[in-house]
Amino acid sequence: MATILEQYQKKSEDYRSQMTAGSFPPDELMALQEMNYRMCVLETFQSMLRVTPMTTELQVIAKHFQIISCYMELLLKERKFGPKMDETQRQKRDTALASLGNVVRDGKERFMSFTAPNPDSYKKCIGKYCNAVLPMWMQYRETYISLQGGQGL
Repeated sequence: MATILEQYQKKSEDYRSQMTAGSFPPDELMALQEMNYRMCVLETFQSMLRVTPMTTELQVIAKHFQIISCYMELLLKERKFGPKMDETQRQKRDTALASLGNVVRDGKERFMSFTAPNPDSYKKCIGKYCNAVLPMWMQYRETYISLQGGQGL
């Protein structure tokens, strides 16, 4: 089964073909920009995880974690764009943002006292952290512009 990123990449190819053929549906423009944004975020996380240092040196680990942590904080603040919503939808969005914020801050707090007993311990921990944040972020993004969590793209 394809990952969500792979599904987005396939849909992006479809959109490019439609644009080339002059048949891109204008009502899909918001979905296109949201999908491009999500692909960028997912690819950024992939890259950051690929270059995770395998070390017990806390200075090296701290530099890497600082970048990831700052990026996660940005996810809480950026791209607040979508169609007009009613109060119920706004409450769902607020709840999703609060949940995402809690996961981001909880993980950050756990890393404040991180020690690296072996060279691969940080890689495992940061992977778990990112894998906890990304589904919450996807849920949050769905409250802005729904892409059905990548399903049916």
